[in-house]
Formats: sequence, C-alpha cells, structure tokens
Amino acid sequence: MRKYLLFIGFGFCFLNCLGQSQIEHPLCFEKCSRASLSGTLQRVEYYQYPSMNKYDLKYLKLELAIEANNRAIAGTATWKARTVQPLDTFIMELRNHMIIDSVFINGVKLNFQRGADHVFVPLSPALPIGSILDALFYYRGTAGNGFYAGTQGTTGLIYSATLSESYQAREWFPVKQILPDKIDSSEIWVTTDAGNMVGSNGLLTSTIILPNNKKQYRWKTRYKENYYMPSVAIGNYMEYTNYAKPAAMAPDSIPILHYIVNNNTYFNSIKANLDKTPPFVEKQSELFSLYPFRAEKYGHSHAIIGGAMEHQTMSTMSGFTLQLIAHELAHQWFGDNVTCATWNHIWVNEGFASYAEYLMIEHFPAFYAPTTPAAYMAAIHARVMAQAGGSVFVPDASIYDEGRIFNTRLTYDKGSAILHNLRFEFQNDNQFFQALRNYQQAFKDSVATANDFKQVCEAISGKNFTDFFNQWYYGEGYPTFNVDYSKQGDSIVLRINQTVSAPAVTSFFKGLYEFTINTNQGDTTVRIYQTLNDQLFKFRSSRTPTGVVIDPNNWVINATGSITTGFNDPINLSNHVVVFPNPSDGNFVIKYPSNSFQELIIFDDAGRKVFHESISPATTQRSIKTRLIPGIYLLRLDGKRKLAVKKIIVNK
Repeated sequence: MRKYLLFIGFGFCFLNCLGQSQIEHPLCFEKCSRASLSGTLQRVEYYQYPSMNKYDLKYLKLELAIEANNRAIAGTATWKARTVQPLDTFIMELRNHMIIDSVFINGVKLNFQRGADHVFVPLSPALPIGSILDALFYYRGTAGNGFYAGTQGTTGLIYSATLSESYQAREWFPVKQILPDKIDSSEIWVTTDAGNMVGSNGLLTSTIILPNNKKQYRWKTRYKENYYMPSVAIGNYMEYTNYAKPAAMAPDSIPILHYIVNNNTYFNSIKANLDKTPPFVEKQSELFSLYPFRAEKYGHSHAIIGGAMEHQTMSTMSGFTLQLIAHELAHQWFGDNVTCATWNHIWVNEGFASYAEYLMIEHFPAFYAPTTPAAYMAAIHARVMAQAGGSVFVPDASIYDEGRIFNTRLTYDKGSAILHNLRFEFQNDNQFFQALRNYQQAFKDSVATANDFKQVCEAISGKNFTDFFNQWYYGEGYPTFNVDYSKQGDSIVLRINQTVSAPAVTSFFKGLYEFTINTNQGDTTVRIYQTLNDQLFKFRSSRTPTGVVIDPNNWVINATGSITTGFNDPINLSNHVVVFPNPSDGNFVIKYPSNSFQELIIFDDAGRKVFHESISPATTQRSIKTRLIPGIYLLRLDGKRKLAVKKIIVNK
C-alpha cells in the first residue's frame, strides 16, 4: 500500500543523433550541429551597434540562387522597416566574406561602407520617426558557419541548409540580430536545379518553372519570427504529408509536410516516427496551447546539420528519432512563438523543449517502450550531477560563448529537470500546465525571460517561487540527502540533513521533497517541506520503519547520502532554556540545565549556519556576542539525546 501525505516540518529542528533508436544519445541535441563545423562550440567576436534599435523590422524578402551541396549564394535581400528614432545611418549585419554589389534605400542607390561585419548606409537627410524605409541589397558569396552543404553516402542525400542560431544569420544574409525585434512577415524565394526541392518557413505559394532546367520555390509566412528563424533547406527530396487534428480546432487539421531524401528504403525506415508527429502536435497543443502557426503548417526538412534546428513551421532535421521530433516540435511554442529576450535566458527555449521530450514519454509510453519516464528523468539527473556546479542562467560574460549558451548539461538537462521539479512544487498539474498556456498567451509573438515565466507561475499558483529560482535557476549545484529514521512512541521520525555540491553559491535547497518510508506492513510516501538543515519530521504511525527511499519518483536533482536508523528521540528541553534580552542587538545571555548540551548553533531564516560555539557540560549559563544582521534566527542547543530550540530576534 502506498499513500501520499504532505507534512511541514515542526520547529526541531540518453545510439547517436542519426540513428533511428527511440532515445538518442544524450548529447545529440540541435546544437551538436555546431560541433561538426569546428570540433567545438566557439565563442564569437561580436558587437551590435546601439543605433540598430532606431528602427523596427517589418518585412523580409530573400530572393536567392542556391544549389544542393554548394554554399554559394547570389541574389537580393529586401527589408522594410519603420523608424522609431531619427535615423541618419541604416546598419545591418553581414559577414565581410559576403560581397555586396549595391544597396538601394527607398529606390535610390546609395553609397555604403563595410566594417566589423556590418554594412553602414548613410542617410541624408536623416529619416524622422515613423518613416518607412525600404532597403534592397544585391549580394553574393560563399556562406560561412551556419550554412551546411554536403552529401550522405548511406542515404544518397544531397543537401544545402541554413542554421542561424545563435549569431549565424549574418553568415548568409544581411540581418539585424537583436532578439526583441521580430520580423512581422517574410518571403523566401529560392531558385535551384529542377531536381531539387526547397523547404522553408510558412506556406509554399508557388513553384515556378524557369529556363535552363531551374525551378523557383516561393515561400511566405505571415507570422512574426525572430532573426534566426528564416531558413532554407535544398535537397533531392521526396514529399510526404500527414495531418494533425488538435481537438481545439476540430474539424480543421494542420498539414505536417516532410521533405525527406528521395530514397524509399530510408523513408520506410523512418515513416513510423514521422507518423507519430501528428499525435505529438495534438498532445502539445493540449498541454501548451493550440499550435501557434496553425494557419500555415508544421514540417521537417532533411539535411545533415549534426542534430536539428527548430526553424519556424519547418524544422531542419539530421535524423528522425522520437526524442528529436518531440524536442523540435516543442520549440514552435518555446523558442519560436515565445523567444528568449536575451541569450542569458536560453532556458525558456531549450529547457522547455527538453522537458517536452519527457512529457511525450509520459503521455505516449507505448511509443517509447521499454524506456519509462522514471528511467528517462533519472538519466537526466545523473548527467546533471556529473559535475558539482553550474547555473542554468547564462551570465553576461558568456552570452557570446555558444559552448556555454548551449551547454548540454546545464541548458538542456538541468533546464528540463528544474521544470520537472517546479511542476512538483505546484502540486497541481492543472495549474502547472495552465501556467505554460498563460505564458504562451502573454508573450506570443514576443520575447520573455525566466522572471516573466516565474511571475506567470506565481499568479496561477498563488505561491512565491523566489527561493526556487534563486536555488535552481540562478544558483548552482544540488543537494545530497542524509536521513536518520526511527520509531518513537506512536510516530516515525525522520531527521533530514543536506550537504550541497556547490556550497559557496547555493548553501541550502529549501523546498518540497518526497521520501518513502519502508515497513514490513507496507510502504508510505510522505511529502515534507524542508526549510532548515537537520530538520525533524514526525509522522504518526503504528508501524516500525525498516528503511527510507529518498525522492522515489525522481522529482528533484539530488544524490543519496547516508540512510541510518537508531537515533533516539532527543529530549526536548526548550522549555528549560531562557534567552535574554530577546530581541537584542546580537548579544544574548542563555541559561540552561547543566550537563545537557555540548553545542550552540544559530541558523538564519534560510537554514544557513551563522554562529557556532561549544558548551562546557558543567555550565548553566553563557553570554554570546554576535555580529548578526537584523532578522529572525533559530538558536539550537545540542547534546546527547537532548535538544532545545529558541527563536531569537536581532534588532539593532
């Protein structure tokens, strides 16, 4: 028998990416693709001119000639923008290896300058606020990092494809790489050999037959997208379409368009997974809100970019494992519809998409058998704990370091795990998933931070998650639990102690935890909220405990330390101890029974030990002088089988 109790403690205190296995190698996420170029993710040299914020992007049109297995690009980029401040120089980003032949602003050919991987177009006279600016760039060159081209011998795939996250859009078209300025709408027209097909964002409006055995594919989207979403994938593809039918839009459906290498053997090897994409769309629409780009499509383009990339409405995929399909699909909500406001908060993209992998295992267990949700989350926890520290939040010093932004252990694994923990803290799945839906609605077509998500969660739950985010998101490390259990009268008592892996950063993890108490008459799972170290929790029970299991359902990143039994219930002598003056300026006199205590410890309200002294057994009184800051503290006297706890107040 298993029952669940909530008790607040009393004053005592993951084959490789390209394989078709159900669960891919744990390191094979989207950003594996970056490693295939340089052997490691790189820190980029980067500067964005503040004056680029003087205009708001409205429309992008790329009209390009590109061939499969070729990184050469030639064509035009058209931008429409509106000035939000007086503008005397129009600045866009484009790597200097790309050649610009000419620039037109509002139909007039203007001089331009190159420098620091930017294009500067002086405007005279300056454009006033509210002006419409039409910019046309004629350019060409061999695209750099973020543009993939090659062949795959095992399948016969011949491809070229873009991947612009995080700073690589400028490698292949003129762009403004500032996250909050989403592009209102865009068109991408690509001319290529007639034997190729071209996948991109939005809807395919037409395919134009051209001379010399060429075709032009014209794609258009009317949804807002961030700067790294415009994409192309060119290859020797076949087309396969299936349909998702989310309940919220019945009887309408969403087409799922797959551009896969034209190889029937390969197609048949992945078709079963492609056919699981519609139920994933339907379930994620239920959990997160209706698919945000439902008026256009979802789909996949096949190209070997090392992993996959969540291009809006059509993800580019090296392989088609269920884990990868679920992850990229979830990005359509978390990353595309709502994008991180800065790279510090990449968690709101990657942590959420990574947690969607777990959710699909939870909701479709037959798809993933024999992998279970519990085993999957346990593996994530193990990867996180492979190192002692590291924050999910990306510090300012690292926002141009792609290896840090897309750190698998922190951004993906720990990011996923702390969402799972937050769900447990809610203690209400309806509220947790409503928070995800409210977050999507509040920040749709826009950007958000972790704090924005925190505020949505607090509004839904009525709980304060400041400690949670300080410990798990901004903080570092994880707790190791040490539990001592015993039978004392009509109760089972647990003494719960934490040691932490990064004490200099996060000294204690306050929160909700589960423990299973084993007995010969059956097991009972209890929930406690730990606020102090060495806290005692008492549960009324006639049974005798035989063991304890820490976090049996893998809700929290943690390690198991010692589990011991036989500690005797200490005699509580709190009523025999006097502390005065109380409140005081930090100096106290304490009277207590002789031969009772050996230690005096003071804890702050976060459970941190801030003062410690030894006590001579024969004494009955002592004065202590502290330099404690004003606040409420817990004073504890410890002795052999004796304990006293007093609340003290410092008020200077």
